[in-house]
Amino acid sequence: MKKFLIVVAVLFGFLPASTAKAHDPIILTSDQSTPSDGPLLLDGTISFALYGSLDSVGETRGFRVKFNAGESLYLSILIPDLAPENLLDDASLPFLNVEDPSGAILNFAPTERVSFAEPYSGTNYVRLTEFRTTAIAGTYAITVAGDSPARFTVSIGQKEMFGTPVENITNRELGVAGVMAWYAGESTSLESAVPTGDAPTGEVTADASAGESSSNNQVVFIFAAIAAIFVFGLVREVKTRKARKAKS
Repeated sequence: MKKFLIVVAVLFGFLPASTAKAHDPIILTSDQSTPSDGPLLLDGTISFALYGSLDSVGETRGFRVKFNAGESLYLSILIPDLAPENLLDDASLPFLNVEDPSGAILNFAPTERVSFAEPYSGTNYVRLTEFRTTAIAGTYAITVAGDSPARFTVSIGQKEMFGTPVENITNRELGVAGVMAWYAGESTSLESAVPTGDAPTGEVTADASAGESSSNNQVVFIFAAIAAIFVFGLVREVKTRKARKAKS
């Protein structure tokens, strides 16, 4: 049995990172300067990370999020732990303006600088603000602003899922590749990667579906292997006990 548990632990170690922790990425573009121009997240409890850049003083980026009454609202803003962002003073860092469905507006200026590594992408961040509360029913409008050019990430929700529908977005297929280009400061390539045609909202591209299918196949294979090992172990144990009884 000990050998079986060791094998199971090893097999779980080979599970794709996305199955263990999925932080659905969205790339904000320069034309998404207001919440109404930006993506609409239909479920604010799902964990999304929205990556964007304020390219000049006075620029903003925005998006909207829907909640049901009583749901948990989690929100944070981060910057890459890279220059020039990690060299900015507090007054120059990106901050959040959040308008709730009642029209009340909350401002979230940087309150901390917590550095951490994101192991699945090999990227490093500094968290500036973290906020938790109970949501009221309706749509929240979120705006990112700042007094200096800077890259930022807004993290919202804590339910780990991937590929859920998002409205008013045409570049969903950028995914991890888009995140890495953003992290490298390649805003030009991100803008040019946005499709020019009208794509159905919330559409998952063929490449994304293929990647998800491949990941699912890996999971099925691993659990099938675990089941086969378990059955083999049981059969072997039964045979061993029968042999002992025959000898006695």
